[in-house]
Amino acid sequence: MKCNSIIILLNLLFSFLANAQQNAQFSDYKINMSSFNPAFAGYYDGSILLIHRSQFTGIEGAPETQNLNINVPISIYMGTGFNLINENLGVTQKLIATADYSYTIYTNDYNMITFGLKGGISNLNVNYSRLDLGQGNDVSFENNINNLIRPRIGVGFLYNAPSWFVGLSTPNFIKEIDDPSIKSTPLTTNSEFYLITGFLTTINNNLLFKPSILAKKAKNEPFVIDLALNFELQGNFRFGVSYRWDNAITATVGINFMENFQAGFTYDRNINGLGAYAPSSNQFYLKYVFKHAKDIRRDNFSFTSPTNNIGF
Repeated sequence: MKCNSIIILLNLLFSFLANAQQNAQFSDYKINMSSFNPAFAGYYDGSILLIHRSQFTGIEGAPETQNLNINVPISIYMGTGFNLINENLGVTQKLIATADYSYTIYTNDYNMITFGLKGGISNLNVNYSRLDLGQGNDVSFENNINNLIRPRIGVGFLYNAPSWFVGLSTPNFIKEIDDPSIKSTPLTTNSEFYLITGFLTTINNNLLFKPSILAKKAKNEPFVIDLALNFELQGNFRFGVSYRWDNAITATVGINFMENFQAGFTYDRNINGLGAYAPSSNQFYLKYVFKHAKDIRRDNFSFTSPTNNIGF
């Protein structure tokens, strides 16, 4: 590993782990909202979603994330879900497995309040022997972490009205200090809280406009804010742009094919300090949707139901 790559990688490692970067970041967050808010679990038609994201393309050891997201509606009141997230960052690998449950209370024919619960485990491995640190030893990287398992418990809230929605959640409110062997710098992860809101408006008979805002906050960390402008054309094609505050500008496209399948691609243009080394990040997804009986679909009562459930 080249010297400049080592320096950049180490900066990435401790900005993501030592500074409380706990949950995976996705470019196109609206396709897997149950990953950070369990109130969305099983909310739409049943689905199986696969995501791959490569962050800071061009830097050796930069973050890569894979997500398996499954949603199954049970009734107009309940839904379940499952999330498996694998994160690789340089010498670290973290696997998170969680199950979700959501329950909806209808305040009238159009408005609803949904509560969600998330529970599972994380498994952390750190192999410092993969680093080429040159001459001498650094006690900060002396001992590896092998299969460190931690519990995860999260909660979520979602309110839907005919023209807008708002959600508040934390995927895990258990603080983790992963320091069984490191002598100087512990890998600490604090709870992250998510606030999401958005609305829908019809531009014409074929085009829908769905702007949204996602804000994320962890202790001792600044707000992370995503502003997204998404469009849906004839129920078969989606496209949009978003801005992650002082971080990246993003473009997204998605398409339906073979009736029950969707595929999409998101491109991030980094505008932060790493942009000079790694100007872009990429995310791909493939989704299979299995329809359920109309009388058990909660989205029939809410504008958040996408036409043909494309993307979000």
